[in-house]
Amino acid sequence: MGTQQEESRSYFTTLQDEDAEFDGDRFLTEVGSQFESDVIMQEVRWRIGVLKEISSQPELAEVSDGLRDRLTQIFTGGSAEEEVLDKLKQLTEITGSDGKAVELRRFVKRNKRTLNEYEYRNILSKKIENTEFQMVNLMAFFPDAEKELNNLTKQLRELIEKIGDHSVPITAIKAQEDNIRNSEPFTAYEQLKLRFLREWLGQFSDLNADELANLSTEDIQQLVVEHQRHQMTHLLKSKITLESSDMTEYLGLHDTLEGRFTEDDFWNNSSDAARSGFRQLVLTVIQSFGVLKGQRYAFFQSDEDKDSYLLFGVGIADMGGNDDGTVELVPYMKPFTRKSGFLLEIRKRDLGDPDQYYHELRHYVLPFLFAFDHIQNFNVEKGLISFFTSNY
Repeated sequence: MGTQQEESRSYFTTLQDEDAEFDGDRFLTEVGSQFESDVIMQEVRWRIGVLKEISSQPELAEVSDGLRDRLTQIFTGGSAEEEVLDKLKQLTEITGSDGKAVELRRFVKRNKRTLNEYEYRNILSKKIENTEFQMVNLMAFFPDAEKELNNLTKQLRELIEKIGDHSVPITAIKAQEDNIRNSEPFTAYEQLKLRFLREWLGQFSDLNADELANLSTEDIQQLVVEHQRHQMTHLLKSKITLESSDMTEYLGLHDTLEGRFTEDDFWNNSSDAARSGFRQLVLTVIQSFGVLKGQRYAFFQSDEDKDSYLLFGVGIADMGGNDDGTVELVPYMKPFTRKSGFLLEIRKRDLGDPDQYYHELRHYVLPFLFAFDHIQNFNVEKGLISFFTSNY
């Protein structure tokens, strides 16, 4: 427990760096790993909510920075639970740029406001971008729904063209947005999102099918957030850490560790169980730690070897697409090592000797397989572990 508290304090200390990115979910997870008090979690949770509300408002930049700094300071010193709770309860206001105290609770619920034309076009574009990204994610888990999702993609792209054309009045754009929201493809998309969350809870919680069926959308979303935070706490107790680095530039398929298994020399002796276990593990990890944060990948660091990393991703096999216009989504892993401050991918072309290359892959992947195998509800396929331990 002592080591875990030290790691949490180390995280809070890094947040004092002005360049460090503040992650509200990670902050809550670290608080939960350091204190087992529901009261502390409640006190932190609503202040994190306020921080999310005001962080996008330029006129409240000083209040946002002040709240972020005060929260971080409270958990940096390693104080006792009673002292931390007392400090939290006193954190009810922050001094604004005009020197006046700004009451935090007034931002717990933000009043709706009317958007101007520029804001509406911009926000709608971002919503469409997010929807298209989520659709690709859903295709990875529900390939049978690809036709319906592609129909929605066509509708959204037509809407994007109108958003970019300022000769098209807002009323026409809003009418088309409403038509799309009321269309069968969009309804199917919403149902798929709900199905994804229900299946997520079915896999990672103790709820049975009847209990899941009776949950409202709001209840499901809240439970997913709580269970994911619980998963993060378990992850902190394992020997790997979820990293928040932007890995966008590294998202191409790996030479060998990809779900089409085209590297015959490496996968030659693997069983069907090992191959299906590989694909399932990648999808499960991304389902747990990536998709719910809007990412099609999840990136981890080894706690035992700080220079060892593993990326779990779902990539597109051929950017040009197939003859029928569809794309093939391929689960893959990508191991990295850090040398002289740079991330280096373990690649075939960098290691001339095939045996050395395959040994390196197993060396960097195995610790992560063992770590996930000890996390509740992951249960890495034994045939996959056996395959990676063979000839190592």
